[in-house]
Amino acid sequence: MLRAANAQSGWAPTRDVELVIPFAAGGGSDLLARVVGKIIVEEKLIPQSLVLNNRPGGGGAVGIGYVAASRRKDPNTIILINGTTQITPILNPAARTLSEVQPIMNFMLDDFLLFVNGDSKYKTAQELIADIKAKPTKTFNFSTGGTTDIMAITVFSRALGKDINPVNFNSGGESLTALLGGHVDGTIGNPLEFMGQLASGKVRALGVFRDTRFAAMPDVPTLKEVGLDVPNFQMWRGIAVPKDVDPAAQLYWQGVMEKVAASPTMKKYIADNVATEAPIVGADFVAFLAAQEKLYRGLLAKPA
Repeated sequence: MLRAANAQSGWAPTRDVELVIPFAAGGGSDLLARVVGKIIVEEKLIPQSLVLNNRPGGGGAVGIGYVAASRRKDPNTIILINGTTQITPILNPAARTLSEVQPIMNFMLDDFLLFVNGDSKYKTAQELIADIKAKPTKTFNFSTGGTTDIMAITVFSRALGKDINPVNFNSGGESLTALLGGHVDGTIGNPLEFMGQLASGKVRALGVFRDTRFAAMPDVPTLKEVGLDVPNFQMWRGIAVPKDVDPAAQLYWQGVMEKVAASPTMKKYIADNVATEAPIVGADFVAFLAAQEKLYRGLLAKPA
């Protein structure tokens, strides 16, 4: 068992642990990292202090580049990874992200929704879709908080047969701010970044990128229900360590992250944000990422 390995690996952190967040504060990745940090500290899962370090930019490339350059082989460093850190090098081969780290564990999967400002004239997905189709290409601006959002907009555009102009930001939080400020026509994002604004009516969800409606949002139709053939894909979210970290330390962190995933705090966070629990550890996580790479490349028409 990995927990036994965690107890018997013969390694434990020797100084303050640095949790690197390769995205700006306020987005989904930052929110998850802070929940992970809260659990580690409150449940005393490590014998050292934990320091969170936001290093945003380049779709995760800046933060992972920092780890690769100054924290390589360092077992006292952990880093948040997600679908954006996998999609970035597909869109920009010069950016090395997941190849610079060792995946440890996945926690959850997020679906995607189509959002507009709560004051938007568009009350339904059909109204927005009809308007996009009726107007010249790239008339509509959608904010993005990373390359996964860009992929979602690409998928949406292809289903529409019309290009949408992505307006890129460093995080989901900045993307949401642009939507709330009326600076863009819409956005596509994960529920966890929008739940508070949905509840207050500041944003409106028009459609879901999946085959079934969310039980927590029964009035929001799937895009397939409104006649748009969009494929299903999700954002995965997990933790890695720097590349070439000693196997004993990898086992230690797998054990810690299993406890994080099993924590009632994490389970509540995932449920509250309409996400799916998906604890995948070690070699199974690496195999999962290989399958995701194939899926993402197919959606983006970017063969390996």
